Formats: sequence, C-alpha cells, structure tokens
Amino acid sequence: MIYLKNSNGLVMRYFVYMVFLFGLVHHSCAQERSLGFFVTNAEENAPGLLENANLQKVGELQNEIIRAQNNAFQVNATSEVLVAPYFNSNGKFLDVTTNPSVNALGYDVGITNGGLYSAQVNITKNIFNKTIVDNLLLQNQLSNASLALGQEEMTRNLVKNITDLYIFTYQLQLQKDFTLGIIEDLNNRLKVMELLVKHGILAESDYLAIQSDIGTKQLELDQIDINFKNLYTQMGNLSGVSLTNFDPLAEPQIETTSQKDTLLFEKRFALDSLQISADQNVFENQYRPQVSVYGNSGLNAVDLNNLQRRFGLSAGLRLTIPIYDGYQKKYYELQNKLKLDNLDYYKKYNQTQAQNTLESLQMQMEGQTEYLKQMEQQLQLQSNILEIYKQKMVQGLASVIDYLNLVQTYKLTAYAKLQAQTNLWLLRNQFNYTNW
Repeated sequence: MIYLKNSNGLVMRYFVYMVFLFGLVHHSCAQERSLGFFVTNAEENAPGLLENANLQKVGELQNEIIRAQNNAFQVNATSEVLVAPYFNSNGKFLDVTTNPSVNALGYDVGITNGGLYSAQVNITKNIFNKTIVDNLLLQNQLSNASLALGQEEMTRNLVKNITDLYIFTYQLQLQKDFTLGIIEDLNNRLKVMELLVKHGILAESDYLAIQSDIGTKQLELDQIDINFKNLYTQMGNLSGVSLTNFDPLAEPQIETTSQKDTLLFEKRFALDSLQISADQNVFENQYRPQVSVYGNSGLNAVDLNNLQRRFGLSAGLRLTIPIYDGYQKKYYELQNKLKLDNLDYYKKYNQTQAQNTLESLQMQMEGQTEYLKQMEQQLQLQSNILEIYKQKMVQGLASVIDYLNLVQTYKLTAYAKLQAQTNLWLLRNQFNYTNW
C-alpha cells in the first residue's frame, strides 16, 4: 500500500488500497496454468511420441512373425498343368503320349514325360533351429528397447524445450506485472502532482515529466504483452493445446534431480553395443546347419490315362550345411569390432563432457543463488530510498526528475533480479536435462 502525506492523504490511501485489492481479486479469480499442464499435454499430444509408441507395438508383433516364420508349419497348395504334345506321332497329327513314334516331332519324352498334371498340398517345417530363433528374437528385442529409449530421449527433449519456453514466458509475465505496478504508482503520483501544481508547490513541467514517463512505460508494457502472447502461443503449439485465452502462469517449480549413476546417453551406448553383437549373431545364423522336414499329398501325373489313380503322398528331410563363403563371416566380424571401438571412443568422450557440464552447472547455480540474495538487498535499499523521495516530493522538497531516475534505476535492478531468477531456473532445467 502507498501512503501519501498531504491534505488528501486519507482519500489517496483509500484509492490506492482499492486499486491494489481489485488487482488481487482479479488475479486470484483467473485460472493459473502450471508447467506440468503444458508438459503433460505435450507428452499426450506430440505426434513423434505417439508414432514411436505405435512402432514399439509393431516391434512386439514382429516377435510373433519371427516365431511363425521359423517354428510354425508352412502350408501351401500348388497346382500345375503342363502339356507337351507330339506332332505326326502314331499316325496322329497331334498326340499327347508318353510313347511317341520314332518320327514324331516334339520334346524328348525323357524331359517332359508327355506332360505334368499336379495338384498338391505342401507342408514344411524347420527343426533344431532354437538358437537361430533366439538370435532373431534377441535382435528384435533390442530393436524394441532402442525404440523405448528413443521414446525417453524424445520426452527428455520435449520437457527441456517446453520448460525453457515456459520460463521465458513467465519472465515476461513478471515483467508485465512489474511494469503495470510502476505505471499504476506513477498514475497515483500524477494525481498528487496535479494538486501540487494547482497549489503552486510544483511546476507544470514536473507534471508533464511524469505524464511523459507514464506514456513511455505504457508503450513498453504493450511490447512486453505482445512478446508474452507470442511465446505463450508457441508453448501452446508445442504442447498441442488449443488456446482461447492467456491465463496467468504459475511460478515454475524446478528442483534439480539427484545425480544419476547411469545417464541416458550411457544407456544408448550400451544398447547400441548389444545391438551390434545381436546383429553379428543373426548374421552367423546362415552358417549353422539347418534341418527341415517336408511333405506333400495330392495328384501328380504325367499322363491323363488312369489319372484318378495318381493320388499319393511323399515326405523328406532336408539338411543344409554351409561350407565356404569367401571369408564373409570374418570380414563382417571385423566390421562390427570397429563399430564397437567407435562407440567406446564416443562414450568415454561424452562421459567426461557430461561430468564437466554437471559440475559447471552446479557452480553456476550456487553463484546465481548468491547473486540473487545480493540483488534482493539492493532492491530493498532502492525501495526504501523511493519511499523517502515520494514523501519529499509531495512536500516539494525533491526533484521530480530525480524521482523518475530513481524509478528507472529501481526498474532496471528489478529486471536484473528477474533475469537472475530466470537464469537460475534455466540452469536447473539444463542440469536436469544433462542428468537425465
């Protein structure tokens, strides 16, 4: 509350109190939106996260495909009709037979047997292939784990970006509130100045100086409001939230997380290493002996005569043993070893970088916290000086220009403190991002 010592002091105190009370009531009635509101909506609406979740479901279904391809019976039906006629055979111009005359014109009977009339059901199944299936399932499992880790990485980046944007938007909200407070206070000063000018205590130029400063700060407030709504809209877009109004933002509650033993990038390196090993095992599947059983049943004939008696069945066992591939296995293994070496190089480098970054952020947060305390003391001192100048100015004992300069200095100090608080929130967010 602002106290004014003049003949109309009681009225002015009541007026300022009502303005202040109205502001509180208006602010309390508005619905606040928190950082968690935007983060939660972003996690629910981000298309990248939704797509990744579906890809993980696709990967789970791939396990069933692998089992079906390698463990289940494969059943199919085949049908074929092949006619190989002879010309000028046994006194006939056209004859389909397995016993053509010597002068007949057509394919060698040993090749075609006259034709092929087939309609069969075929069944095959791989056996003794548990290791092969396990290798394929492990490869797919690691691929799914990579998608899950990718989901976490996308969430991490999304939380970081929204939090940074929220902090900057909240900073503008505080600037709006602070600038509005200065304008309201200057308007109160202006009313007092009007009375003092009428009584000849202050010059009209003093009145005009405050009036001009109010106009300048109103323009500044308008620009801050434009920037605030722009960032607010960006935050809504990033979160997938439809904005019908710009509700006040709650103060961001950002606390640093405890330093983790294993960071997200280390999980990625470990998973990538396992994926390379799994790919090697799957590649080596082709060098394992493969055994399959097969059978068929149905019609199979080379002559139309007695076709109804050519129904039967057959079964067999197939064994495949790789012998030589031109050293492909060796070269593939060497390639994967080099890939693992590369991962190890980057892992050690990133570990050192992450540790240095976390330590640096910790020191910066401690320094920023101490700086905030000093700024708070400086603001309190400037606020006390302003109160003294307000009283002296009402009595005509202080220059209006000096007062306006003090107001501007107080504003700059408050903005500096606000920037320091913003930096502290940003540092905490960066620490949590690095420490994820």
